[in-house]
Amino acid sequence: MAQDKYVTSSCIEKIQRNLNEETIPAFRQLKSDINNTNIGFPEFGVLGAALSYKYRAAQNDIKEFSDSAIDALKSWIEALETIQRNWRDAEEASTVKYI
Repeated sequence: MAQDKYVTSSCIEKIQRNLNEETIPAFRQLKSDINNTNIGFPEFGVLGAALSYKYRAAQNDIKEFSDSAIDALKSWIEALETIQRNWRDAEEASTVKYI
């Protein structure tokens, strides 16, 4: 037997809160942690100069990815705010009211 699943405005609000309080800080922490992965001199040695360049490039890529992810999550939160308001209005409009 299939289980019925429902979306509510409070569910949408919880998703927003989770993105704001857990997911975005996790990406900020990832970006911060990347700064702690620097390898000091002599890095990868004389023969590892190319590897050292690629390593720094990978670090920068992850930082840029984190920034892009944070920007995307912020836009999701904004969109979810509109969705939540519309959903709440629909919930209220579909509630039986006795006069």
